[in-house]
Amino acid sequence: MTTDDQPPVDDTPEPDREALLAEQLSREYDYLPLSELEKEDPAQAQEHRDAARNLAKWIEECPKEERRAAFGRGFDKGKERQKVRTAADMRRLEAVVAELRQDRDPEGLRARIQDLEYALAGWDRFLTGRMRAGAAPDWQSQAAEYLAKLTKAQRELAVLKGIQPSNATGREPS
Repeated sequence: MTTDDQPPVDDTPEPDREALLAEQLSREYDYLPLSELEKEDPAQAQEHRDAARNLAKWIEECPKEERRAAFGRGFDKGKERQKVRTAADMRRLEAVVAELRQDRDPEGLRARIQDLEYALAGWDRFLTGRMRAGAAPDWQSQAAEYLAKLTKAQRELAVLKGIQPSNATGREPS
């Protein structure tokens, strides 16, 4: 094998970790490369070099497991903060939705519909025998009255929502 077959050797020295760290500190804190900071404020540039020297020793001595544990602790704290932010966002969004529903349902039609549907379901249980008989003497007229109120409330809600009244109850017109 001749010397021509070997790849060229790069004789430029690799920058050491302290120099790279000092450069990073300079860019982060002073928004300038270390070479420019050296021209403007040599004392500040030296502070970055000193800090980099101290931090580089600490980083090299820090065991790998401790770095992983520190990352895990930071990650867990971040997850907790995100949960708190998400919960706050959900509370805010739920308040907005409740306000929008109130604006679109000014007279409480949805609550009235739910109450009437509950009453109608009760009458259904009474009529099918799943409820004790003899509670109401004129149950047919009361059931018809509740059904009429339910239909009226559904139509009012549909008009508020902009739906045609014939489609409000989901039944086909006769």
